[in-house]
Amino acid sequence: MSNPTSQLSFEELPNPPLYRLVDEESRDVFAETGVGGEPATVGVIFASEELAREFSAGALEYAMDVFAGLTPRPLGDWGAVEVFASAGEDYVLVISASGTGLFHAADVARLADERARELPFPLYLISDERGESPLITVETEEGNVLVAALFSTPEKARAFKTRAVHLDLPDALGTIEDADGLRRHALVAQQAGADYAVVDPESGTTEAIPVEELVR
Repeated sequence: MSNPTSQLSFEELPNPPLYRLVDEESRDVFAETGVGGEPATVGVIFASEELAREFSAGALEYAMDVFAGLTPRPLGDWGAVEVFASAGEDYVLVISASGTGLFHAADVARLADERARELPFPLYLISDERGESPLITVETEEGNVLVAALFSTPEKARAFKTRAVHLDLPDALGTIEDADGLRRHALVAQQAGADYAVVDPESGTTEAIPVEELVR
């Protein structure tokens, strides 16, 4: 387990995937306990599946019996963390290998929402040997739009290329290191006719970002 005497600061919240403990019906479980002399409901999230399992195995020792024998389940992204922190508990206890921290659930939800909106640099794009990245035509109810596809990992870029073999995309990968690089790429894409940029495009699940927002 983590060192219980080491305090985890709010800024040190680990990045997803995080883990919570669920019951046999896959429902989130919260503890009813006292915080600052007042009754409170506390949810717990862990930096790794191993920590979640260790905590569940030792829950009786930690005087948190409600978590004994439960199963870890992932919180795969900040959006999932926000949903967990907004489920009605008063506090979220975060346990990592470097320490623990108890935070107001509303603060965790707000931070998760902010981080979910951040773009995960470096970003990757499918490009040719000249560094040019083709736009992708997407059919919408209002007609065809051109989209600049970006990816959070090289593996996701390659997986997309494999799925979209009919697009005959080039083989090379380019990298966007920071916001300035993204702004330059968005400007080039806009001049080429792109309407939107999409990070890790998956049909029906990915929010498109208007290119004009990225060039400001």
